[in-house]
Amino acid sequence: MAQSRQLKPVTLRLHMTRTKQRQALVPLRAAASRELALIVGYQAMALINRDLAQAFTPCEEEAERRLTQFRRAES
Repeated sequence: MAQSRQLKPVTLRLHMTRTKQRQALVPLRAAASRELALIVGYQAMALINRDLAQAFTPCEEEAERRLTQFRRAES
């Protein structure tokens, strides 16, 4: 049986000025903002799709029922 070992985390210390830290974080903030906007958009679309499916399911069922009746009458 294979033994698993936990690796010790690597500690890296680096001195950066606050200005450089802020400059380094700006693209990350923009990327995170874009990701968040996408997530919110997909959540909104999921709700819209659910509502559309609920609204049109009875229509689709009726159309399928009528089509089935028509095909049976044709046979």
